[in-house]
Order: sequence, then C-alpha cells, then structure tokens
Amino acid sequence: MPAELYILRHGETLFNIQHKTQGWCDSPLTARGMEQARQAGRTLAARGIQFDAWYSSTSERCCDTLELACEAGWGVVPAYERDKGLKEFNFGAFEAKDQCLEHFPHGDFYVEFGGESEDAVLERFSATLLKIMARGHQRVLAVSHGGTGIMLFHSLVPHPEPGTVPFGNCICYRYAYEDGALRWLETIVPDFSALDDPSLPTQVTYR
Repeated sequence: MPAELYILRHGETLFNIQHKTQGWCDSPLTARGMEQARQAGRTLAARGIQFDAWYSSTSERCCDTLELACEAGWGVVPAYERDKGLKEFNFGAFEAKDQCLEHFPHGDFYVEFGGESEDAVLERFSATLLKIMARGHQRVLAVSHGGTGIMLFHSLVPHPEPGTVPFGNCICYRYAYEDGALRWLETIVPDFSALDDPSLPTQVTYR
C-alpha cells in the first residue's frame, strides 16, 4: 500500500493581506489565518486521518499553522521536524516589496537579485519531500507554502482541468508515495465559509 503525503499551505498572514511578496521573509498569521489552520486540522481529522510524522518549513507562519491544525484536529501538538528545504521561493531583493512588482513567470528572473530560479526551487522542494518519504513514514503532514505547493502540483499534473487548481491559504495537496516517486491524488479545500464574516478580525493576535 502506498504511503501518503499531505502538503498543507500555511494560513493567512499579515503580508498576505498587505499584498507583500513573502518568500524567505516572514510575517505572522492573522486571526483569520489562525482559524483557517484550525479548520484545516479539523477537516483532516474528520476524515479519520492519523499521521505518523510531521514536518514544517522553518518559517514561523508554517510552524504556527502546523501546531494550530494539530491542536484543533487531534488535541495535541506533536513533535515535528523543521526543514529549510520546505521553505518558500526566495525572491531576493524583492522580498517584502509590493506584489505588483512580482515577475511572471518567475523563471530565472530573481536569480540576479539574489533569489532563486523556478527550477532550483522545484528541485530543492521535491528532493526534500522524497528524502522525508524515504524514511519509511506511512502518512506524513508537511506544512509549506503556496509557491512551492503549486510548483510541485504542476510538475506532477502538467495539464489539469481548467478551474480545478485551487490556490489559497490552508489548502492541502494529497499525494501517494511509491517506488521513490510522488503521485497526486486530490486537493483538499476545507470549508472556510464561516470565516467570510467581515466582523472576524484580520489583525495579528498572539496565541
């Protein structure tokens, strides 16, 4: 039976709502982002999923998302490993700048500004995940980022059906791992409709 890998994107952050480029730089979860993380945990737990290993990008926004999701879904914050290989795309000098300055497609554009190329990010991220899965885990939860998550998805599903590629905070990609390779199974989108209430604060709060 193939092992399974669940890649969860972090919750909404301060830079997300300020429309700032957020790669290797970091910003904290908003109150809504914290609730997204909790709902993601409850969604996965409701499926009866039990993980035997947990990993996170070293970015605070990912570590907090993992802890909140596990606490809400399973009632405990497990021991988990932080791995720099799970970090987001490095945008170099464009870090923390307005998103309107971002260059698409990324390609090699950011390399001359001290950042990474798309190929380098995908190679780093994929190698890290394969290294993790080769340890013999049966079901892994790894919290990472939007850019890394969508790059991996498109590398494995090059021609997805139009409109079937959700991209948002706390979506979760589910993959099978077998014979040293990953295979996409589904993308899990938790129900965040209760968080659409405009009265829910977006400011950063401390747990």
